Amino acid sequence: MSIPDEHPHRLSLKPGDYGHLSDLKRGQRAIVIDFHNNNAALRRHLLDMGITKGVVVEVKKIAPLGDPVDIKLRGYELALRRQDMTGIDIRVLGEKYGH
Repeated sequence: MSIPDEHPHRLSLKPGDYGHLSDLKRGQRAIVIDFHNNNAALRRHLLDMGITKGVVVEVKKIAPLGDPVDIKLRGYELALRRQDMTGIDIRVLGEKYGH
């Protein structure tokens, strides 16, 4: 039995839109704006992995059932649970950085 997607109505974000890291589709790039979660240990773990305000991330792969998601940042790829990605606010970038 498969687990239903908790975001079946996920919006398609366009360059300049704001959302959560979990809202991005494969191939989209975004800049991290802020964090909002109540788990200090998770926040510290994300910071230790290089996910900081201002870093550019790109969604590289999404597992067949939607979780985990591989993102590229700072020259390496990182797998994150979609649940952890919902606490990361982003702004979608266009073809070139800053768009």
